[in-house]
Amino acid sequence: MGQLGVPLLGLLFLGALGPVLAGSEIACGSIEINEIADFRKLLNCTHVVGHVRIAYLEVPSGNFSQKIMSSNITEISDYLMVHRCSGLNSLKEIFPRLRIIRGQGLLFDQYALVVYENRNLRELGLVELLRIQRGLIRIESNPMLCFVETIDWMYLMGNGTQQHYNLKYNKPPSQCPLCGGLAADYDFRQNQSLQHCWNLNSTQLRPGPQRVKDCPEACAGLGCDFAGKCCDHNCVTGCSSQNCSLCANFQGKWGCVNQCLASYELNRRKCISNRECRDLGRIPQVRGSLCVEKCPGNQKKVVDAKGLVHCQVKCKGDFHVKTAADLELLQDCVTINGSLIIELTYIKEKIVEALENTLVAVKQITGYLKVMNSAQLLTLSFLQNLDLIRGDTLVENKYALFVLNNYHLEHIWPPNHQVIIQRGKLYFHLNPRLCYEKIQQLQSSMKSAENISVADVSPNSNGERMICVNAVRTLNPKVDDLNSTAVRIILDYIDGDALQTLIGYSYYYKEAPLQNVTMYDGRHGCGHDNWLMQVVPSRSRRHVIGGLKPYTQYAYFVKTLTRTDYHLKVDAYSTIAYFQTLPDRPSPVFRIHGNSEISSQIVLHWWPPRRPNGAIKKYWVTFEKHNTTKGEKTHNYLSSMPLVSKGAECECMDVVPYNSGPQPDDEEYYNKDALTYEEALPNLIYVSRNQKTPQKEFDTVKDYADLLSIEKDIGPSTPPTTTAAPTEAELLYEKLHAMNYDRIRKKIEKKQMDLQDTDIESYNIRHAMPKCQSSHASVGEQVEEKCVLEEVPEGIDLPGNQHFYTLAQLEPETTYRVTVRACVDGVINGCSTPAEALVKTTSLRMERFMRGV
Repeated sequence: MGQLGVPLLGLLFLGALGPVLAGSEIACGSIEINEIADFRKLLNCTHVVGHVRIAYLEVPSGNFSQKIMSSNITEISDYLMVHRCSGLNSLKEIFPRLRIIRGQGLLFDQYALVVYENRNLRELGLVELLRIQRGLIRIESNPMLCFVETIDWMYLMGNGTQQHYNLKYNKPPSQCPLCGGLAADYDFRQNQSLQHCWNLNSTQLRPGPQRVKDCPEACAGLGCDFAGKCCDHNCVTGCSSQNCSLCANFQGKWGCVNQCLASYELNRRKCISNRECRDLGRIPQVRGSLCVEKCPGNQKKVVDAKGLVHCQVKCKGDFHVKTAADLELLQDCVTINGSLIIELTYIKEKIVEALENTLVAVKQITGYLKVMNSAQLLTLSFLQNLDLIRGDTLVENKYALFVLNNYHLEHIWPPNHQVIIQRGKLYFHLNPRLCYEKIQQLQSSMKSAENISVADVSPNSNGERMICVNAVRTLNPKVDDLNSTAVRIILDYIDGDALQTLIGYSYYYKEAPLQNVTMYDGRHGCGHDNWLMQVVPSRSRRHVIGGLKPYTQYAYFVKTLTRTDYHLKVDAYSTIAYFQTLPDRPSPVFRIHGNSEISSQIVLHWWPPRRPNGAIKKYWVTFEKHNTTKGEKTHNYLSSMPLVSKGAECECMDVVPYNSGPQPDDEEYYNKDALTYEEALPNLIYVSRNQKTPQKEFDTVKDYADLLSIEKDIGPSTPPTTTAAPTEAELLYEKLHAMNYDRIRKKIEKKQMDLQDTDIESYNIRHAMPKCQSSHASVGEQVEEKCVLEEVPEGIDLPGNQHFYTLAQLEPETTYRVTVRACVDGVINGCSTPAEALVKTTSLRMERFMRGV
C-alpha cells in the first residue's frame, strides 16, 4: 500500500534493520501505567504479550527528565491505549523502538491504537512504527496534537479493507507545522505538504519493494523483487518472507506464516517445535498449540515416564456454576471427576453462549448433575456431547439427575441424543414449561430397574404451562415470496378443531450463515435471546417479515398462539427452515484514500461498502480535474479530501443484539410467578368454564354461526324410528340428509379458509422492475411496460476483489476529483451512489526530493 516510491530514509532503514537476537528478546505480560513509578514495568521488556494501557497519568513539569519513561519495547501483541495523560508531550520517549502492534486482542473488540483526550500531547512520535496488523485506529480529542494528518495510515494498516482510522477533534492541520517546515505559514509548504512524518525531524519509515513497475499482475500493488517474484505482505521490513526480520503474524522456521501448523506459538509471534519449546524450559500445551511457562489455572503439571512435563486438565471436584466466571475451571474438561451444579443466580448475564462454548467437550460426569433456579435456561443441550452420568455420588444419596425450579426450561438433551444414567434416579419438580412426557422418555437411559415415580417426577408441576403430548401439531410454513429486505411466509390451513382456539402466530427468525441451527441455539429464558420474534394476533396464514438484510440467509420457525383451556389444548410448531434474501444495490464505498508520491500518478485505495448487499462484481473509477475554489487552494492537502455525495445514503444502524424478549433494568421484573406475554394472551379472550363440551364453545364463535342453522337446513338429526324395513321415501330422506350435511360442511370449511385468507393484497411484496427490452425506451414506454432502462456506468472497470488503482499520466500539482462506485452482481442498476474525494498530485520538486535526487 502506498509503495510506489521508496523514501530515501526508508531505504537507509532497510539496511539498518536486522533480526533481534533471540537472547535479547524479553517478553512480559500486559502493562498498566497510571503513575510515573509504573514505568519500571517497562524495564527489561522488549515484547509485550498483551496490551499497554497508559491512563490518568500526570507527568511532572519543570526539570523532570522524560528519559525515565523510556523503554525498549519493539512489539505489542494486543493494543496500545493512551488516555487522559496530563503533561505528556510525545510518545517518542516511551516507545522509541516500537515497530509493530499486532492487534491479536483488541480494546472493546475493535481498537488496536487509541490516543484519546490527552490535553498536552503535541505529537505521537512513534517514529519506528511500521505496522498495525489488525484493528481500528482512533486518534481523537487531543486539542494540541499535530502531525496526525501527516502519517500514511494506509501504509501502517495490515488489511486496508478491514481496518479503519478515525482522526478528529485534534489540532487543525492548518495550525500545525509541516514536515520539514517551521510553521504553518512557512514558505516551503507548497512543496513539503505531501511528505509523511511523525514530527519535524522524523520522516515516517516506509520500507518499499525493490520495484513496482513491470511486476506480475498477481502482485496486486505489493511490488516485486528484481527477479519478478511478488512481495509478501506478511513481511513488514522487506519483500521476501524467507529472509525477513519482522513478520506481521508469525515467524516460522522457513519464513513468515499466518498461523502455526504442527508447531507451537511462542509469545504469540513465533512458531517453534516441541523440542525447541522444551529447550527453553517451557511446556508444549496441546490446546491452542502454545509453548507456555506454566500450566493454566484448570490444569496441573504431570511428569511422564520419560521425565517430561505435560499439562493435564484437572476437572476434579464439585463445580458450582453461578456466573460465567465459574466456567473457567471447566475449560477443556472431557471427564468431570465429581459433580456439576448449575445455579445461574445473575439473571441479566448472557451466559448461555458461554455454557455452550465451555462445556462442549464434556463427555462424562462421575458424580451427579444438578440444575436448579436457572430461569435463563431453555434447554440442557449445551452439554451436547455428554454421554454418561455415572452417579458415584448422588444428591440425597438418591438422585443422579436433579432438575428443580427452572421456569423456562422446555427441553432436556439435544435431539436424538441419549445420556446414560448408570446409577441413581431422576428428580424433576417445578419446571412449568418442561412437558412430563419428555421426562418420561429418560426412562430408557436409566440403568437401574426402578421406574420413574410420581414422587420424584411430578406430572403436575412439570409442564403445566405448556401444551404437551398429542395436542402439539406440526405447522408447515413455506416461503411464498421474497425480495431483498422482506419475505412472505404462508402456512397450511388450520382445521376447525384447532382454529377455534387460535389467536395468532409467533414468527422467530435469525441470521444463519450455515444451515446448522436448532430451535434452542442461543436461546435465553430472560430476554437475552439471539432470535428475533414477531407476534401476530391474527388468524391470517400469511405474514410478511420486513427489515431484513439483503443477500443474507436466515433461519426461521413458527408457532401458534392459542387460548389455553384444560378442556381443549391445541398448539403447533414448525421445524427450522431457511431462506436467503435477494441482493440489492450496495451502500457507497466507505472511504477513499489517495496519495501521490510521483507527480504524474495518484495511488487510490478504498474500503468496500459497509453494506455490500450482495457479491461485489465490479468497481468503477472515474477522475477529472477539479477547479479549486479560493478556500480550497489554501487547504493543506496531505492525501485525499472526502466529499459528501449528493443523495448519499445515511449510515443505518443494524439491530444488535437480537432480542426476542424483554430486558428490564430491575431484577424484580423476572418473578417466576408472573405470567409471560405468551401466557397472558389467553386472558384477553373470555372462555366460559360452564361449557360442557368443546363443540358448544365452537358453536358460540361468531365466525361459525352456520353451525346453528344445520338443524334447520337438514331437519331432525335422525328420521323417525321404525321396526319395518326402510321405505323408498325413508331411503330418499337419508340421501337428502347426507347431501345437505355435506353441503353445509363444505360451506363451513370454505368460511374457515376465507377467515385465514383475509386481505391477501396487503401481504404483497414489492419487486424491482425488469429491464426494458429497448435501450431507448421513452419515459412513457417505461411507465406502460413497467420497466427501467439499464444504466451503463462510465469509467475504469475493475474487478470486485480489487481495492486499489493507480491513476497515471496526470499533471503535477493538480487537484483531481475521484469517484468510486461499487456494483453488485445480479441486480439491474446495482451500482452504489458514487463516493468522491479530492486528491492533489505532488510537485516535480517534491518527487525529486523523495527519490533522493
